[in-house]
Amino acid sequence: MFNFMLISLAVASSLQSLASASAITPRAPRPWSNFNNNVVFTPPNSWVDPRTLYARTLQLSDKSLLITCEIYSPEDPLSLPIFRSTDGGATWKEHSRFRDQVNGWGMAYQPILYSLPQQFGGYPAGTILAVGTSLPSDKRHAYIDMYVSTDGAKTFKFLSHIAYGAGPETVRNGDKAIWEAFLLMYKGKLIVYYSDQRDPRYGQRLVHTTTTDLRKWTPIVNDVAMNYYDGRPGMTTVAHIPTNDNYIMTFENCGAPENNCQVHYIVSNDPTKFFGKPIHGMVSNDTEAVIPYGSPFITWAPRKTGSKDGILIANGNSESDVYINDYRALPGNWKRVNINQKNGYSRELRVIKDNRGNSKLLVASGGNFGEPDTNALIVGVVDIPQ
Repeated sequence: MFNFMLISLAVASSLQSLASASAITPRAPRPWSNFNNNVVFTPPNSWVDPRTLYARTLQLSDKSLLITCEIYSPEDPLSLPIFRSTDGGATWKEHSRFRDQVNGWGMAYQPILYSLPQQFGGYPAGTILAVGTSLPSDKRHAYIDMYVSTDGAKTFKFLSHIAYGAGPETVRNGDKAIWEAFLLMYKGKLIVYYSDQRDPRYGQRLVHTTTTDLRKWTPIVNDVAMNYYDGRPGMTTVAHIPTNDNYIMTFENCGAPENNCQVHYIVSNDPTKFFGKPIHGMVSNDTEAVIPYGSPFITWAPRKTGSKDGILIANGNSESDVYINDYRALPGNWKRVNINQKNGYSRELRVIKDNRGNSKLLVASGGNFGEPDTNALIVGVVDIPQ
């Protein structure tokens, strides 16, 4: 979970609209080009630290892009903006808001957008799901909730509560908090992974639940739980490796006796069975043996369209480089690659298609804890690292 203390959502200043506050870079990149650190939205100076954080994106079938993030405005109840680009991320406009419709609390933390890859739960392939952590401003409890959009993320409808945390929603061990949903479809089931502080045996553990109808959820299953109380594995992301049909999970482990918050990973042939599999630390294969720390993200990029051959691409919060590996994900094979894109807390990596059908890497960030004066929602588009 968060490496630093969560910041209060309240601030004693009037709310400015996102539309008036947003700042596209004066010289926007050319449409459908490669670029770095393109600003989607700059938060007002009056917003509370960290102002923006935790970006998540989605590409739709028409190749348009959506992006959302946490915002730390004085709005109460809080809602999260969704921006849209129709030119490969060069320019953006506010598209809609992701709002809490049932709790009366607001939608505050860790939004994620997901496009159904197949007909599922009564909805056609391409339907958009939005999941986020809803909580009141006093953080006394929280739900991870699921919503659906059938109009391209213009509007959303509540579907179900995925999980409830009795709170308080803080990173203090012993508080019954829940965080950081991640979604994956597998064999006719939708998996939702998340971080869970509710079990008194662990400071935090990683769990998942599944559904076949988007409304009813199975009992949780452990994915990672350390054998010491202070261990805080968090921030699950999972990628499928088509070459060998394996799955790889990345996570941080804060509270570890050494290498606090180092990025770790697990490989399994079943994404519902990570628990008990070997855990590997991620370390670069050069002479510097760099260890990435904090809030990792991983994705798979095919070497060419339709191919099962490709590369794994991962990053952590501690630096701007990405780490690449082949389908075997061997611990000694992580190569650092500089992509000239600013680092960020839970910086997202997504493989997208440009207007010519070429694969590109979309990199999205809402900034870092402790950097409110420079935090903004930013994106970059680069060639697939090799």
